[in-house]
Amino acid sequence: MSAKRRVMLLISQGHLGGGPETVRQLAAYLPADQFDLSVVCPPNSPLMQSLATVPHVKRWGLFLPSVLNPMVIHRLAALIRQEKVEILHTHLFLADLYGFLATRVHPVPRLASTIQGPNFFWEMERGLRRVRWRMLSRWYRRIYRSFDGVVACSNAVKEAVSHRPGVRVPEERISVIHNSVDIQRMRAQGGGNQKNGSPCKKLITVAHFDRFKGHEVLLKALRLVNPETPWQCLLVGDGTERTAIEDAARAWGLDDRVQFLGSRSDVPDLLRQTDIFVLPSLWEPFGIAVLEAMAAGIPVIACRAGGIPEIITDGTTGLLVPPGNPEALAQAIQYLLSHPSVAQGLTSEAQRAVLDFDASLMAKRYAAWYEYLMLGSRGNGNLVR
Repeated sequence: MSAKRRVMLLISQGHLGGGPETVRQLAAYLPADQFDLSVVCPPNSPLMQSLATVPHVKRWGLFLPSVLNPMVIHRLAALIRQEKVEILHTHLFLADLYGFLATRVHPVPRLASTIQGPNFFWEMERGLRRVRWRMLSRWYRRIYRSFDGVVACSNAVKEAVSHRPGVRVPEERISVIHNSVDIQRMRAQGGGNQKNGSPCKKLITVAHFDRFKGHEVLLKALRLVNPETPWQCLLVGDGTERTAIEDAARAWGLDDRVQFLGSRSDVPDLLRQTDIFVLPSLWEPFGIAVLEAMAAGIPVIACRAGGIPEIITDGTTGLLVPPGNPEALAQAIQYLLSHPSVAQGLTSEAQRAVLDFDASLMAKRYAAWYEYLMLGSRGNGNLVR
């Protein structure tokens, strides 16, 4: 039997989101007989806690500060040396940066990254912040050119990092492996459909409160929905824009119908209590929340932005509307509220389609990509599903 591949997953954030969930899924589903796997993530984070249920994975708590810390770089290099890492696989901006610097101290055979988004949405900023983020974006992509392997979580992200102005990561260097949903875990956590048959329909959005997530567009759309239609909207998540969105909901008279639930660990249960999932993002690298809603049996309305069209087939597995268009979003919401049979048809098709995005399949694609890298290849592994 051949020796196991020694892989270390490094991530700078441990809260809910695409990057941490991808790391958790890889830890759970990469075959234990093929990989000696270790994970370095923030201590006492939700990700660190969830990894405690994966017995064969070694966990290391390490906080990666935004101001570069030489001691942290050397601590990470020491872990890499101690674990005899063959592939250091980084996720998210600070992990990419610290991983790159640590491997200058202690080299590894292969340095790889999964890009969960363009990382700096400088196009949506103004003034000095726009200038700063654009500079960081270019510098960040320059680092990728030193990596042995790069995966984008969607074709939209691949397009963004290979064609944005300034430094470009060569398109032929980027493989695409879609993010996934852990269907097995969701089924284990769920208790079936928990809707109580109330005439008041529940909408839900699960998203971090960032500007590009489109919460303001959603509120504008909700103002246009027929006021005689009984509905309630649950907003799950937290972030820098939350206070501004709460203020807007009050100013527009929506505070009696819109609930802010903050970050939650029981999202699968919340999904099963609702009738429609809405994601109003102006741009979305991929959209794990959409997959979770599909797997939970909730009809989806989302914007035709970023990687969302790679998940949703408009009119078949969900409804797509133009991003930043509250009128179109309101029409789609009103349509599904008024046509429950259409919503049920979308749900049935979505539950079949989401099986192609299962976490076990994603792990198999990453396992193949790791072997591809160890053979010495730096080009596109053609691993998109």
